[in-house]
Amino acid sequence: MNDGQVPCHFAFIPKLNDTQFCKPWLRVEPCDGYLEPNETVEISLEVYVSKDSVTMLNSSEDSIEDILVLHLDRGKDYFLIIGGNYLPSCYGTSLETLCRMKKPIREIPITKLIDLGEESLTETERSCLDLLPVDNVGTEDKPLKIPKEVWLLVDHLFTKACRQEDLFQTPGMQEELQAIIDCLDTSIPNTIPGSNHSVAEALLIFLEALPEPVVCYELYQRCLDCSHDSRLCRQLISQLPRVHRNVFRYIMAFLRELLKYSEDNNLNASMIATLFASLLIRPPPNLIGRQTHHDRQKAIDFMLGFLLGGDEE
Repeated sequence: MNDGQVPCHFAFIPKLNDTQFCKPWLRVEPCDGYLEPNETVEISLEVYVSKDSVTMLNSSEDSIEDILVLHLDRGKDYFLIIGGNYLPSCYGTSLETLCRMKKPIREIPITKLIDLGEESLTETERSCLDLLPVDNVGTEDKPLKIPKEVWLLVDHLFTKACRQEDLFQTPGMQEELQAIIDCLDTSIPNTIPGSNHSVAEALLIFLEALPEPVVCYELYQRCLDCSHDSRLCRQLISQLPRVHRNVFRYIMAFLRELLKYSEDNNLNASMIATLFASLLIRPPPNLIGRQTHHDRQKAIDFMLGFLLGGDEE
């Protein structure tokens, strides 16, 4: 409230050496404005963890802690301390780390999560997955071939949604999406909650939030360069790290199944290729602003080769 005699301008300002006044997971409304004498304004603070901030929080490189500086013209600065507890999520966690987790991520101590994230995979085995449960894979100390979270989402859609009308074209419900994420973070469920559309969107969000896309950043340009030649495309996929290669082939097998029911689900190869190319074949962060329409079309062509021609060696 402005209890002075003149209008007052307020604004949240960056701290010393910072370019933004708050961390990316915090939303402040309004962040500046004017108050007439005796006028009151309510400022809302919302913590929103997006795909751009979740990886840093999962790895403990960041935390839900911040200090806001509220500056008043011709007045003093006020310091507001923000704090909270962050619960790690499988969303925004690397494929390699998830494959080393036999339990839900919330059951694993944060120190162990950090250790898992730092471990590197050196296996070079090749295996093309059918639509089979990961329960059948490996021993207790051997990494899963694909993250259980990927299998749970894809298996749900494969068994319950192949004939779902407008699959991947109808948005899910926000409450159901949150329930699905919480379910994957805290349990290994027999069934996924929510509608087919919510499960489908949950899969898309999972892929978009991966810190390293399924087709790794370092192979992005080569992916575009070989998109005209299906043989070169298959060779490139065989060079992906084991987990990334398995997830790519697993998802492609599922998407080819969906196309068999196109009369019911209203999907076609071009539509699927366009959607999943933006998730599986993302440009490195330093190239996002330079990605052209021609680049996006090459990524789509890369996907079409696997959707229409299979991915046999």
